[in-house]
Amino acid sequence: MESGSATKRRGWLLMKARELALRNDDQVGLIIFSSSGQMFKYCSPNSSMLQNIDRFKKASGTQIQEDDDKQQIYREMTRMKNENDKLQATIRQLTGEDLTTLTKTDLKNLQKQLEVSLDRVRSREIELLQEELREVRRQWRCILEAKFSRARGKETEKTEQSRDLLQLSPPFSNRLQPTQPNLQDPNLHHHSCSSGNLKKPKT
Repeated sequence: MESGSATKRRGWLLMKARELALRNDDQVGLIIFSSSGQMFKYCSPNSSMLQNIDRFKKASGTQIQEDDDKQQIYREMTRMKNENDKLQATIRQLTGEDLTTLTKTDLKNLQKQLEVSLDRVRSREIELLQEELREVRRQWRCILEAKFSRARGKETEKTEQSRDLLQLSPPFSNRLQPTQPNLQDPNLHHHSCSSGNLKKPKT
């Protein structure tokens, strides 16, 4: 908390600044910050505080940080503008739009640079074509493998169907086995006797 004497001294200083501005027609600018952070200021009636600050900087050669930042930003913007102008000029020269400022040596250097760039473009184009060719071959390989796989699957299915049909049909030996005669059949015995009588020779 400020004492009463500090407040009195501050008031006395502001009063003296006012007297200087009014009696002597001096250009006065006074700024006071109290210990609590409160600001007190006085400026002569025929000027403003900004005018007093600018006049102080010019007279003392003092640079304020804000001005330094502005100058640094201005220098950086100027540098970027110059680089952009050079880049635009280089692009126009590479495209053949602005060659009037180039000398014979500059034209030869530009031609060499264009040849190098053209070689790089051709190399990149060849790489892309090779990549496309490899991709086409890979796709054809996948298509052929898929066709072969389907063909093998169908062949395997046919083989399994044939095997199932053979397992379901009766054995071939059972179908061709002859019927055994019944020796107890009287007709068969009579037929055998008759055949024996017919074969007996006459005496």
